[in-house]
Amino acid sequence: MNSSLRTARLVLTPLEVNDADEMVGVLADVALYRFTGGEPPTVEQLTRRYQRQVAGSLDPGEQWHNWIVRLGSTNVAIGTVQATVTQGRADIAWLIGVAWQNQGYASEAASSMCTWLRGQGVFDLAAHIHPDHEMSGRVAIAVGLRRTPVIDAEGECVWSSVGVRDA
Repeated sequence: MNSSLRTARLVLTPLEVNDADEMVGVLADVALYRFTGGEPPTVEQLTRRYQRQVAGSLDPGEQWHNWIVRLGSTNVAIGTVQATVTQGRADIAWLIGVAWQNQGYASEAASSMCTWLRGQGVFDLAAHIHPDHEMSGRVAIAVGLRRTPVIDAEGECVWSSVGVRDA
């Protein structure tokens, strides 16, 4: 079970299924999907997604860690961070709602998650980022990743903490 993580301005709370009601609003802006594709989920779709995520991976060698990013001052949800850990490696991701972007929240939340992962002995971190998504590239740099020449099957660049990895 994940524990809550705190930063100067944020609280990262472990994902719960009932977070879907609040998060559907955070994820409602179509601008969020410019680089990732897809569209805003309905509350029903998000509830099903969160049910799967909370249940965890069916693969015993894989761990899913999901947090809701909340403003520490108001407890309002503003995004998510997540990590999928397999054999000491973590693929990480972050998403901050459009209304809260460009304020350093993604870097702050992702840094907190990465610090937690390193505390769990996970030092091989990677993120898959659309090649034109400059804001996510800045977050990746802030958490100690560097862009590699590897392009994954979806056309995203692999950013890594330990050099080039297999996509």
